[in-house]
Amino acid sequence: MNPASMAPKGMIVGLLMTYNIYLPLLFCKFEACRIYLGVLAIGQARYTSEKLEAKKMLDKGAKVTFTYDGNETSGKILHILAAGKKPAAYFDILTAADKALEADRCFDETRSCEDESYLVVTKRSKNTVAKIYWLSKDDLSGVQVVVRQYGLLQPSNWQDDCFNHLYLQNRYWNCLVEIEQDNRNKYRALVGEDEDVAPIQDAIDGLKSRIADMAEQRTQLKIEHCKKIGIHTEPLDNAIKAAKAEMKKLSNKAKEARAVAKERIRAAGPAFKLLEDERRQSVKEAYNNSQLWWGNYNAITNSYNTARTRAMKEGADLRFHRFDGSGRFTCQIMGGMSTDDLLSGRNSVAQLRKVSNSEFTKIIKSNPPALQLQLVGSRRDEREYGVLSITIYTAEDDQGKKTRRTLDFPIILHRPLPENATLKIISVNRKKIGTDYRWAVTFTFSEETKESIVHTSKQTCGINLGWKQVAGGLRVATVSDGTSTRHVVLPQVIIDKLAYTESLQSRIDTATNENFIWLLGKMADPPEILKGDVTSLKRSKRPHPAKFAKFVIKWRNECSEFEPQALIEAEVMRKNVKRLSLEHHHLRDKVLRRRIDFYRNEAKKIADKYSMIVMDKMDLRQMSALEKSDGTPNELADLARYHRKVAAISEFREWIGKQAIKAGGAVEMIAIESTRTCNACDGVMAPSDGLMFRCKSCGTFVDQDENASANLLRAVT
Repeated sequence: MNPASMAPKGMIVGLLMTYNIYLPLLFCKFEACRIYLGVLAIGQARYTSEKLEAKKMLDKGAKVTFTYDGNETSGKILHILAAGKKPAAYFDILTAADKALEADRCFDETRSCEDESYLVVTKRSKNTVAKIYWLSKDDLSGVQVVVRQYGLLQPSNWQDDCFNHLYLQNRYWNCLVEIEQDNRNKYRALVGEDEDVAPIQDAIDGLKSRIADMAEQRTQLKIEHCKKIGIHTEPLDNAIKAAKAEMKKLSNKAKEARAVAKERIRAAGPAFKLLEDERRQSVKEAYNNSQLWWGNYNAITNSYNTARTRAMKEGADLRFHRFDGSGRFTCQIMGGMSTDDLLSGRNSVAQLRKVSNSEFTKIIKSNPPALQLQLVGSRRDEREYGVLSITIYTAEDDQGKKTRRTLDFPIILHRPLPENATLKIISVNRKKIGTDYRWAVTFTFSEETKESIVHTSKQTCGINLGWKQVAGGLRVATVSDGTSTRHVVLPQVIIDKLAYTESLQSRIDTATNENFIWLLGKMADPPEILKGDVTSLKRSKRPHPAKFAKFVIKWRNECSEFEPQALIEAEVMRKNVKRLSLEHHHLRDKVLRRRIDFYRNEAKKIADKYSMIVMDKMDLRQMSALEKSDGTPNELADLARYHRKVAAISEFREWIGKQAIKAGGAVEMIAIESTRTCNACDGVMAPSDGLMFRCKSCGTFVDQDENASANLLRAVT
């Protein structure tokens, strides 16, 4: 019996996530994946394994939408019933406290089903109860999310109110961070008041203060001896190491005590619930007072909730954002709209009007970018141009009539918009680069699909990540599949340009220091109007080009008669530093984007070829730390530390995961001694000549990265 007959006109739509562009990495997690944790073994070694793979369309817990009696409803897969099983088999194992028992059952339990079927539950609201539907696989259809990103030029009708709205969004974010910090302080105070936790925490605080004092003393000794490590720091190094070891023991003890205290407080009364209710009420008051349009404050609130969840898992704190003019405008399309609606202008929230090359030239008052290079048949020739209009907020005029504030952006469509898709969200981003701003727009569509993402290959590879100087650049990865091995090398041109940006920053710092010394020498007896600013410069912790420029501009505009010759020199200094700063900001941004593009393309090549990718589960944060957890200095040499920063292998690792999920593959990260173990006999490898290692047992002479990637591959095959 087909369960579709039990739910007439029932059609269910599963959600799949696939990205067609690369996205900024702010709060980035593999949303369309699931993580498995387990224990594997290789030889005598045991290690933990973490696996990322694309989520299937009909997994348990997958968010879904379905049509029932002509109405589209959202829900999630509650349970998957095996062939021949009835829903009663699922409900019989539920406990009395399970909320699924409270839901209305919209199906006939007396029917039967010979194939696999699905129980789908809808969300309960204030006016409706949760409902459960029983549907078959034949009724299922998937929806994939398609993201398109395009470049924008400067808006034609930008005014101060737009800037103020970005500032209000930044202020709202900082208000949410303040609420979160206050909530955590109250939570810690509530747990810290416990008689078992308080004395341990006092001891930890005392150790922290002592370690900070010793670290300051060690820094002064390093400055005096012009040397980081030596006999002069050995006593303090040992003392800090012992103190940190003691603090680690106390921290573990405090963690256990807090867990017990938390359960005791939760059992004693609703203290935690009241604290959470207070936080939610504070968030509600914050967005009511934010003066933001609903689309924008919803986007900020969603970012806050995502960041808060991640910070709680990682034990980190949310950070305040300094406002520099950057931000975003978000339009959420209620019910969605088609691409035709967007292009025809039938929706007042957002419109996109395509224009010809000549009309676009008139709009931007110059030739479109690289118009002269658009040869017939080339990719540039396929570009289209238009004007995107989006709503950034609504308001009321003097007569109480609602008005809609829109921004108009010249847009370059380097690829077509999806035709048979529903537009859900439009997000326009403004990012500061030097003294300029870059604009971009992201369209989020949903479109129906019948199939889950399945990788066409059955091959597996091991990838060893690192940063080793070789001919032609930095070797950042070695890929081995058992039959062949290849190296991914970050081009030398990227490394050289990043080194040049470092030299530019050094020149800016040196010039700024010299400018401050010169300026304070000239301002021994400043005019009254500049005295406060001179005092502020003297109190600043470190010289900054912006502080120097701000002072010189005020000097020029408000008292140019004071030391006119010195003012001319100061203007020259300011402009020289500004020129260097602009070159540094723009070049660095360009090179970093080039590195991301290189990693994105290399990751796609790997993900398209292999359905299973194995990588070492290494803690990159600990490798980048200046000190180990016990307080001893990290042995990483300065050159190796610089290469680690240039390579940024965390970006490459993240792109491998994204591209693998997009291709329907999987990434498994395992923690083993891959470099020092011989892949031929499990013996111990020892450094021999540069990148070459030799096995102490069988004498195998092999490249250390090739050996490591072979070990990673061997661990899962």
